[in-house]
Amino acid sequence: MEVLVSTAIFVLVVILIFSIYFASQKFYQKSELEAELLQNGRVALERITREVRQAQETVTALPQTSDNPASEIEFQDGHSPSPYAYLQSDYYYIRYYIATSTREIHRQYKVYCFDDCASCSEFFRWNDNKMEGGVPVYVHFCLLEDKVIGEYANQFEFWGSGVVNISLTLSKLQEQLNFTTSVFGRNL
Repeated sequence: MEVLVSTAIFVLVVILIFSIYFASQKFYQKSELEAELLQNGRVALERITREVRQAQETVTALPQTSDNPASEIEFQDGHSPSPYAYLQSDYYYIRYYIATSTREIHRQYKVYCFDDCASCSEFFRWNDNKMEGGVPVYVHFCLLEDKVIGEYANQFEFWGSGVVNISLTLSKLQEQLNFTTSVFGRNL
């Protein structure tokens, strides 16, 4: 009888120890996943807010309310000097968006011109046009770089004018984090 009782107690203690071990492993994995999402969101929002704060002009027409927000934003870079200063353009543009196939947050850096991008030597504002044979010709963008600045993005929303509101949702496995911030553009 004593052996049976001690065996039962031993089995209960072993089950309890393994239960605690597996619960702590699950908690650790969840914490690690949340930390990864938090770091991704923090880095992306920090970069976007810094650049929107310095933007000269917003290209994307942002709605006033969050009812129908824009899913990307493009604006004229307000930082000087530009990393592409050798092009001697007065107008550089930055675009943030989510690549839906990979769920990555991208940052594009570009200029606008009328000529082919390979031979473009004069750059213009994003909405410039000229008349050729009585027909308006509009500028097109030339991509200088396209970098991934974050991952696990589900939703990217922008709205407001003067104060630009940004909402970002990241998720991985069953974890989801929502980030929201407002940026007052100094030059807008």
